[in-house]
Amino acid sequence: MNITEVNQMEKSKKKLIGIAQKNNLDYQFVYFLFSFFWNFDKEYLREVKNLDFDNEYINRKNIICVELKIKEETLSKKDIIEKLYNRLLKVDNEKLKNNFMYGSLNGHNCYVSEYSSFYYLKNASKEKLDTLFWYDKNNQNEMSIMKCIFLKLLNSGLDARNSLIYCYSDLSIDLPYDTKKITFKDWSNDFIQELNENNGSKITLTELIKLLKKYCKGDKLFLQTVLEALSYSGILKVQNHEVDNIFLPDYRDTKSKHFNSNEWKYPLRFWNE
Repeated sequence: MNITEVNQMEKSKKKLIGIAQKNNLDYQFVYFLFSFFWNFDKEYLREVKNLDFDNEYINRKNIICVELKIKEETLSKKDIIEKLYNRLLKVDNEKLKNNFMYGSLNGHNCYVSEYSSFYYLKNASKEKLDTLFWYDKNNQNEMSIMKCIFLKLLNSGLDARNSLIYCYSDLSIDLPYDTKKITFKDWSNDFIQELNENNGSKITLTELIKLLKKYCKGDKLFLQTVLEALSYSGILKVQNHEVDNIFLPDYRDTKSKHFNSNEWKYPLRFWNE
């Protein structure tokens, strides 16, 4: 399949325009990136496969690499751990939270993902980062980073946060965001207050999403990701599952006795136990 055939329908282009606008990114960058991985022209089976390796493929890839300031190279797990660990030490927590609050109100998947990944990896050491998944270890390269950035835009890395290369791409690769001044309201205190007033620990996860809808816009998966992010940072506390002094990926396989709750990440899968 030729890369120029991907996302050619008007509905697909409108979808990509919306993604670009919500994430404060240039449309061409988003359009080119998605053309490698996701085809909104299709109703089902949207993953892009078997693209022709031609001049247009190379041109689009080069443009993305320039925007992301990455180069063609095989990635070393040791180097990625070192870079990610150093980045975690330099994160501006106030800016991160402000961006998250803006993102949660405006469907900015990237800002929500960055906040989620940072707090998911809190208390990290280099040894702990080494326990994250390193898929296809002999073939991690610039395309791996591009795919992670695509997932970040698509769904805030919903199921990707246990991947070392995803967390590195999420937190260490600076996206070419529009630098316009953002305005937002920190709704988290009001949300937690209303939750406590309604005996929050007794309500279901579905009801928790319904409550969040008063404060944030988005579909179920986006709101679930926002709630999980709040649980990682400790704003949304889960009874008997304190997160302040643990490395959350250590608990990725800790399952709830309620089967459906395991669609959520730890600790929220234990919300009403």
